[in-house]
Amino acid sequence: MKAKRVVVIGGGAAGLSAAWTLKKRGINVILLEANDRVGGRLGGDRVDGFSIDEGADFFTPSYDIAFRLCEELELPLICSRMNLGWYRSGRWFATTPVVSLRTFIQNLSAFWRLGMLSPGAMRFVKMVKDQSEYLNFHSDCRIVELDGEENAHDYMEKIGVPEHLRVTLQGFLEMTMGTLEQMGAAYALTYLSDIMMKADKLLVPEKGVGALSHALADKLGDMIRVSTPVRGVVIKDGVVTGVIVDDGSIKADAVICATSASKVAEIIPDLPDGIHQVLSKVSYSKGCRVVIGLDHPPLPLGWHGALYPEDETPLLLDRSINLPACVPPGKSTLDLLVGRDRAEELFPLDDEEIKRRMLRDARRNPPPGSNLPGDDEGLFTRVYRWREAVCMGSPGMFKAVAQMRQRDREVKNLFLAGDYMRVPCVNGALASGVDAAEEVAKLLGARPL
Repeated sequence: MKAKRVVVIGGGAAGLSAAWTLKKRGINVILLEANDRVGGRLGGDRVDGFSIDEGADFFTPSYDIAFRLCEELELPLICSRMNLGWYRSGRWFATTPVVSLRTFIQNLSAFWRLGMLSPGAMRFVKMVKDQSEYLNFHSDCRIVELDGEENAHDYMEKIGVPEHLRVTLQGFLEMTMGTLEQMGAAYALTYLSDIMMKADKLLVPEKGVGALSHALADKLGDMIRVSTPVRGVVIKDGVVTGVIVDDGSIKADAVICATSASKVAEIIPDLPDGIHQVLSKVSYSKGCRVVIGLDHPPLPLGWHGALYPEDETPLLLDRSINLPACVPPGKSTLDLLVGRDRAEELFPLDDEEIKRRMLRDARRNPPPGSNLPGDDEGLFTRVYRWREAVCMGSPGMFKAVAQMRQRDREVKNLFLAGDYMRVPCVNGALASGVDAAEEVAKLLGARPL
């Protein structure tokens, strides 16, 4: 098997899990990443003793592949409970995860204000619970059976979800940097089912989600080549023979393209029309994330986050509340996240101007008792621009992808991986990478694990 070589294109969650799986099967693998470091939405930055999550920052209870990898790599997981403040109708309300009758009673007033106790809300919650076996991020999830042609906004309107509650639900979806109008109904319901209704069961590696990408990268070592964009995939007579990079070409016995769907079409324009049609159904949200290191807590005591579901004020997070190991003793971080059109407006600006504008927006209606930093404050600032942040699971995408996966492979040694190939999330990306690697191993006759 050492004579066989597999090239993995893309060093995000899917590419890392694919390369790690191939390495365990004894296959010679090269992972090519266009950026100067791997990780993608699973990425983590390290600054002066702080561990920063650049994209995803928690695992839901159904992240089976992520949990398995964390166990393999000896990354302990801790609970990350969402104690949230909500700014609605000019007032602040705080909610905590419901873990008992007592905590439910403590949340009653806030739930009422947020529209969560109306008859329409109760019917919606029951419907989601009744479909819970389909609404999760597990690698074997059957979400395709619920996929339809409606976006989440139109679907919720059709089934009678009150507008006040739809605004509240949009607050939870701010974490995807998307909107109800962008998301397919099946994906939005999955997100709400596995996060909002299980907010007391979210898990995270003790040094953040990025710790998983660091651990995988450490295991792969010099199999990874960063700052190496792939310009094309060479296909002759229906067989991949290699990939083209800036300084030449690399021969390959198989290729796993673990990039976003839009990048696949760019790298491999000669794919069959049917595959291009499926890839065209995949859409992504946009987002901008600012992380500021602080020597004081920025939010009210015990708050993990503050949400503004009625406008485009940034979502505020203090990750040190749940992940004290991510910061040096006595320190905190403030994460500011914004998506959609507001993020696109910020993209061309320099980092300091993005920080200034996002802080200005956050200070318009600050949480009570908060201590948000000034424009010139902070131990450091990092800005992350996500032109393709989270796959939105657009209407009909799951069915189209499932049909594509069932068709005979026209290029026998070319495999696709990415969160769009499963339920969009970090776990979906990891699962798709593992599955693609297992298919490659079978094709090449690799030894079993």
